[in-house]
Amino acid sequence: MDRISDLPDETVCQILSFLPTKEAALTSVFSKRWRNLFAKSPNLDLRFVKFDFWKPKSNMSFIDFVDRVLAVSSDSTIRRFSMKIRRIVEPAHINRWMLNVLSRGILDLDLDLDTLTKDVITMPLEIFTCKTIVKLKLGRVVKFAMVPENASLPSLKTLFLFRVRFPGCEFEALLSACPVLEELTLRGCPWVAKQCLTISCTTLERLTLSCKGSIAYGVPWSFSFDTPRLAYLNYRGYTGDEYPIVNLHSLVKAKLSLEFRGSPNAGNPMNLFKGLRNVEVLDLSSSETSRVLYSFAELIPLFKNLSRVSITTEFQHSCWSWKFLPLLLKKSPNLKTLVIKGPLHFYDVYGEESEPLLCECLSEYSFLSSCHVKILEIIDYCGTKGELEQMKHFLEKLPCLELVNVHASAKAKLTFGTDLQVLPRACNIQLKCFSCQN
Repeated sequence: MDRISDLPDETVCQILSFLPTKEAALTSVFSKRWRNLFAKSPNLDLRFVKFDFWKPKSNMSFIDFVDRVLAVSSDSTIRRFSMKIRRIVEPAHINRWMLNVLSRGILDLDLDLDTLTKDVITMPLEIFTCKTIVKLKLGRVVKFAMVPENASLPSLKTLFLFRVRFPGCEFEALLSACPVLEELTLRGCPWVAKQCLTISCTTLERLTLSCKGSIAYGVPWSFSFDTPRLAYLNYRGYTGDEYPIVNLHSLVKAKLSLEFRGSPNAGNPMNLFKGLRNVEVLDLSSSETSRVLYSFAELIPLFKNLSRVSITTEFQHSCWSWKFLPLLLKKSPNLKTLVIKGPLHFYDVYGEESEPLLCECLSEYSFLSSCHVKILEIIDYCGTKGELEQMKHFLEKLPCLELVNVHASAKAKLTFGTDLQVLPRACNIQLKCFSCQN
């Protein structure tokens, strides 16, 4: 007899918990003893994308299978329940399964639902009073029709919502029911037009917010951040008309990808910019973000704590990044690391190098002489003549530079050794070349 067969049921169930439920179910053919063990696993991962592991002659459907799993394991605790659906399933079945799972001591609930029906899945009210759940992830055609007055999620620390519908003030009510929430992710949630999105949570430490979509519908026009303990912000979307409340006093790292909703200078991001003043690590992940910031240059605060900044250039229309870079460096007196992601030289709309050889906005480079940057990191270096000239000026003008890291393309890497010979180098500067990951 094999060693696994001698193991107690609890140990076998623990082993099976590391497998998707589809694969774990296949073990039922080993012996009668194993027939229902997979269903007693504390982790259930059910996927109805291509549900074909039963023999074609079997008439057992996905619905029957889930019902069987939950029935067999009715006396077991479920720590994690994950379900991904890409087939027609009536919302009534999903609600029935959720009621079962919520009563079983669930800690981690992950639902990615697209039932291919016109019906929107409304979560059962019991989900708002689950005392055990720690991590909740909801996606696709899910709607919060209402949040009851007695809503309480005392253990919830991580909340992930993808395309979840909030027709009114249900989102704010949901947040108020989460007294220990630490991480919040909102992606593609269709909001009511003209709605003010208010994120108010005194315990929140990490926030990822993506509010890009149809301008006519589904994008809030006003944002408030009342998050005094927030340390990490990833904000992608259109600039709001206003930011009535911005409490980001503890912010350490911010990643921004912003663009105008309509015409340039639309909106008033003054409070948002002021709220970023304590940030230590800033990532501007698009040249459009630099355009927004440059358009409101007079509102940019002094970043006294900023030690690392990443600015993104692009092969087309990267001039905004170069225009904003001098201002950003002047507003960052304690900056130590500068990361440039993208080409070092401006390219026109056809992807060809612009003339004159150097970008006009950087032609003097006088702003570099007062910069205290010690580490310069270049991502996606292509080795063009224009980039080589730009590199030369950075090395000549940055007085405190100690280290340069270059992530070069395969082609540029071949000629990088020759390029080094024409670049000015001091004894305290090290140039390294890394292959691009992409």
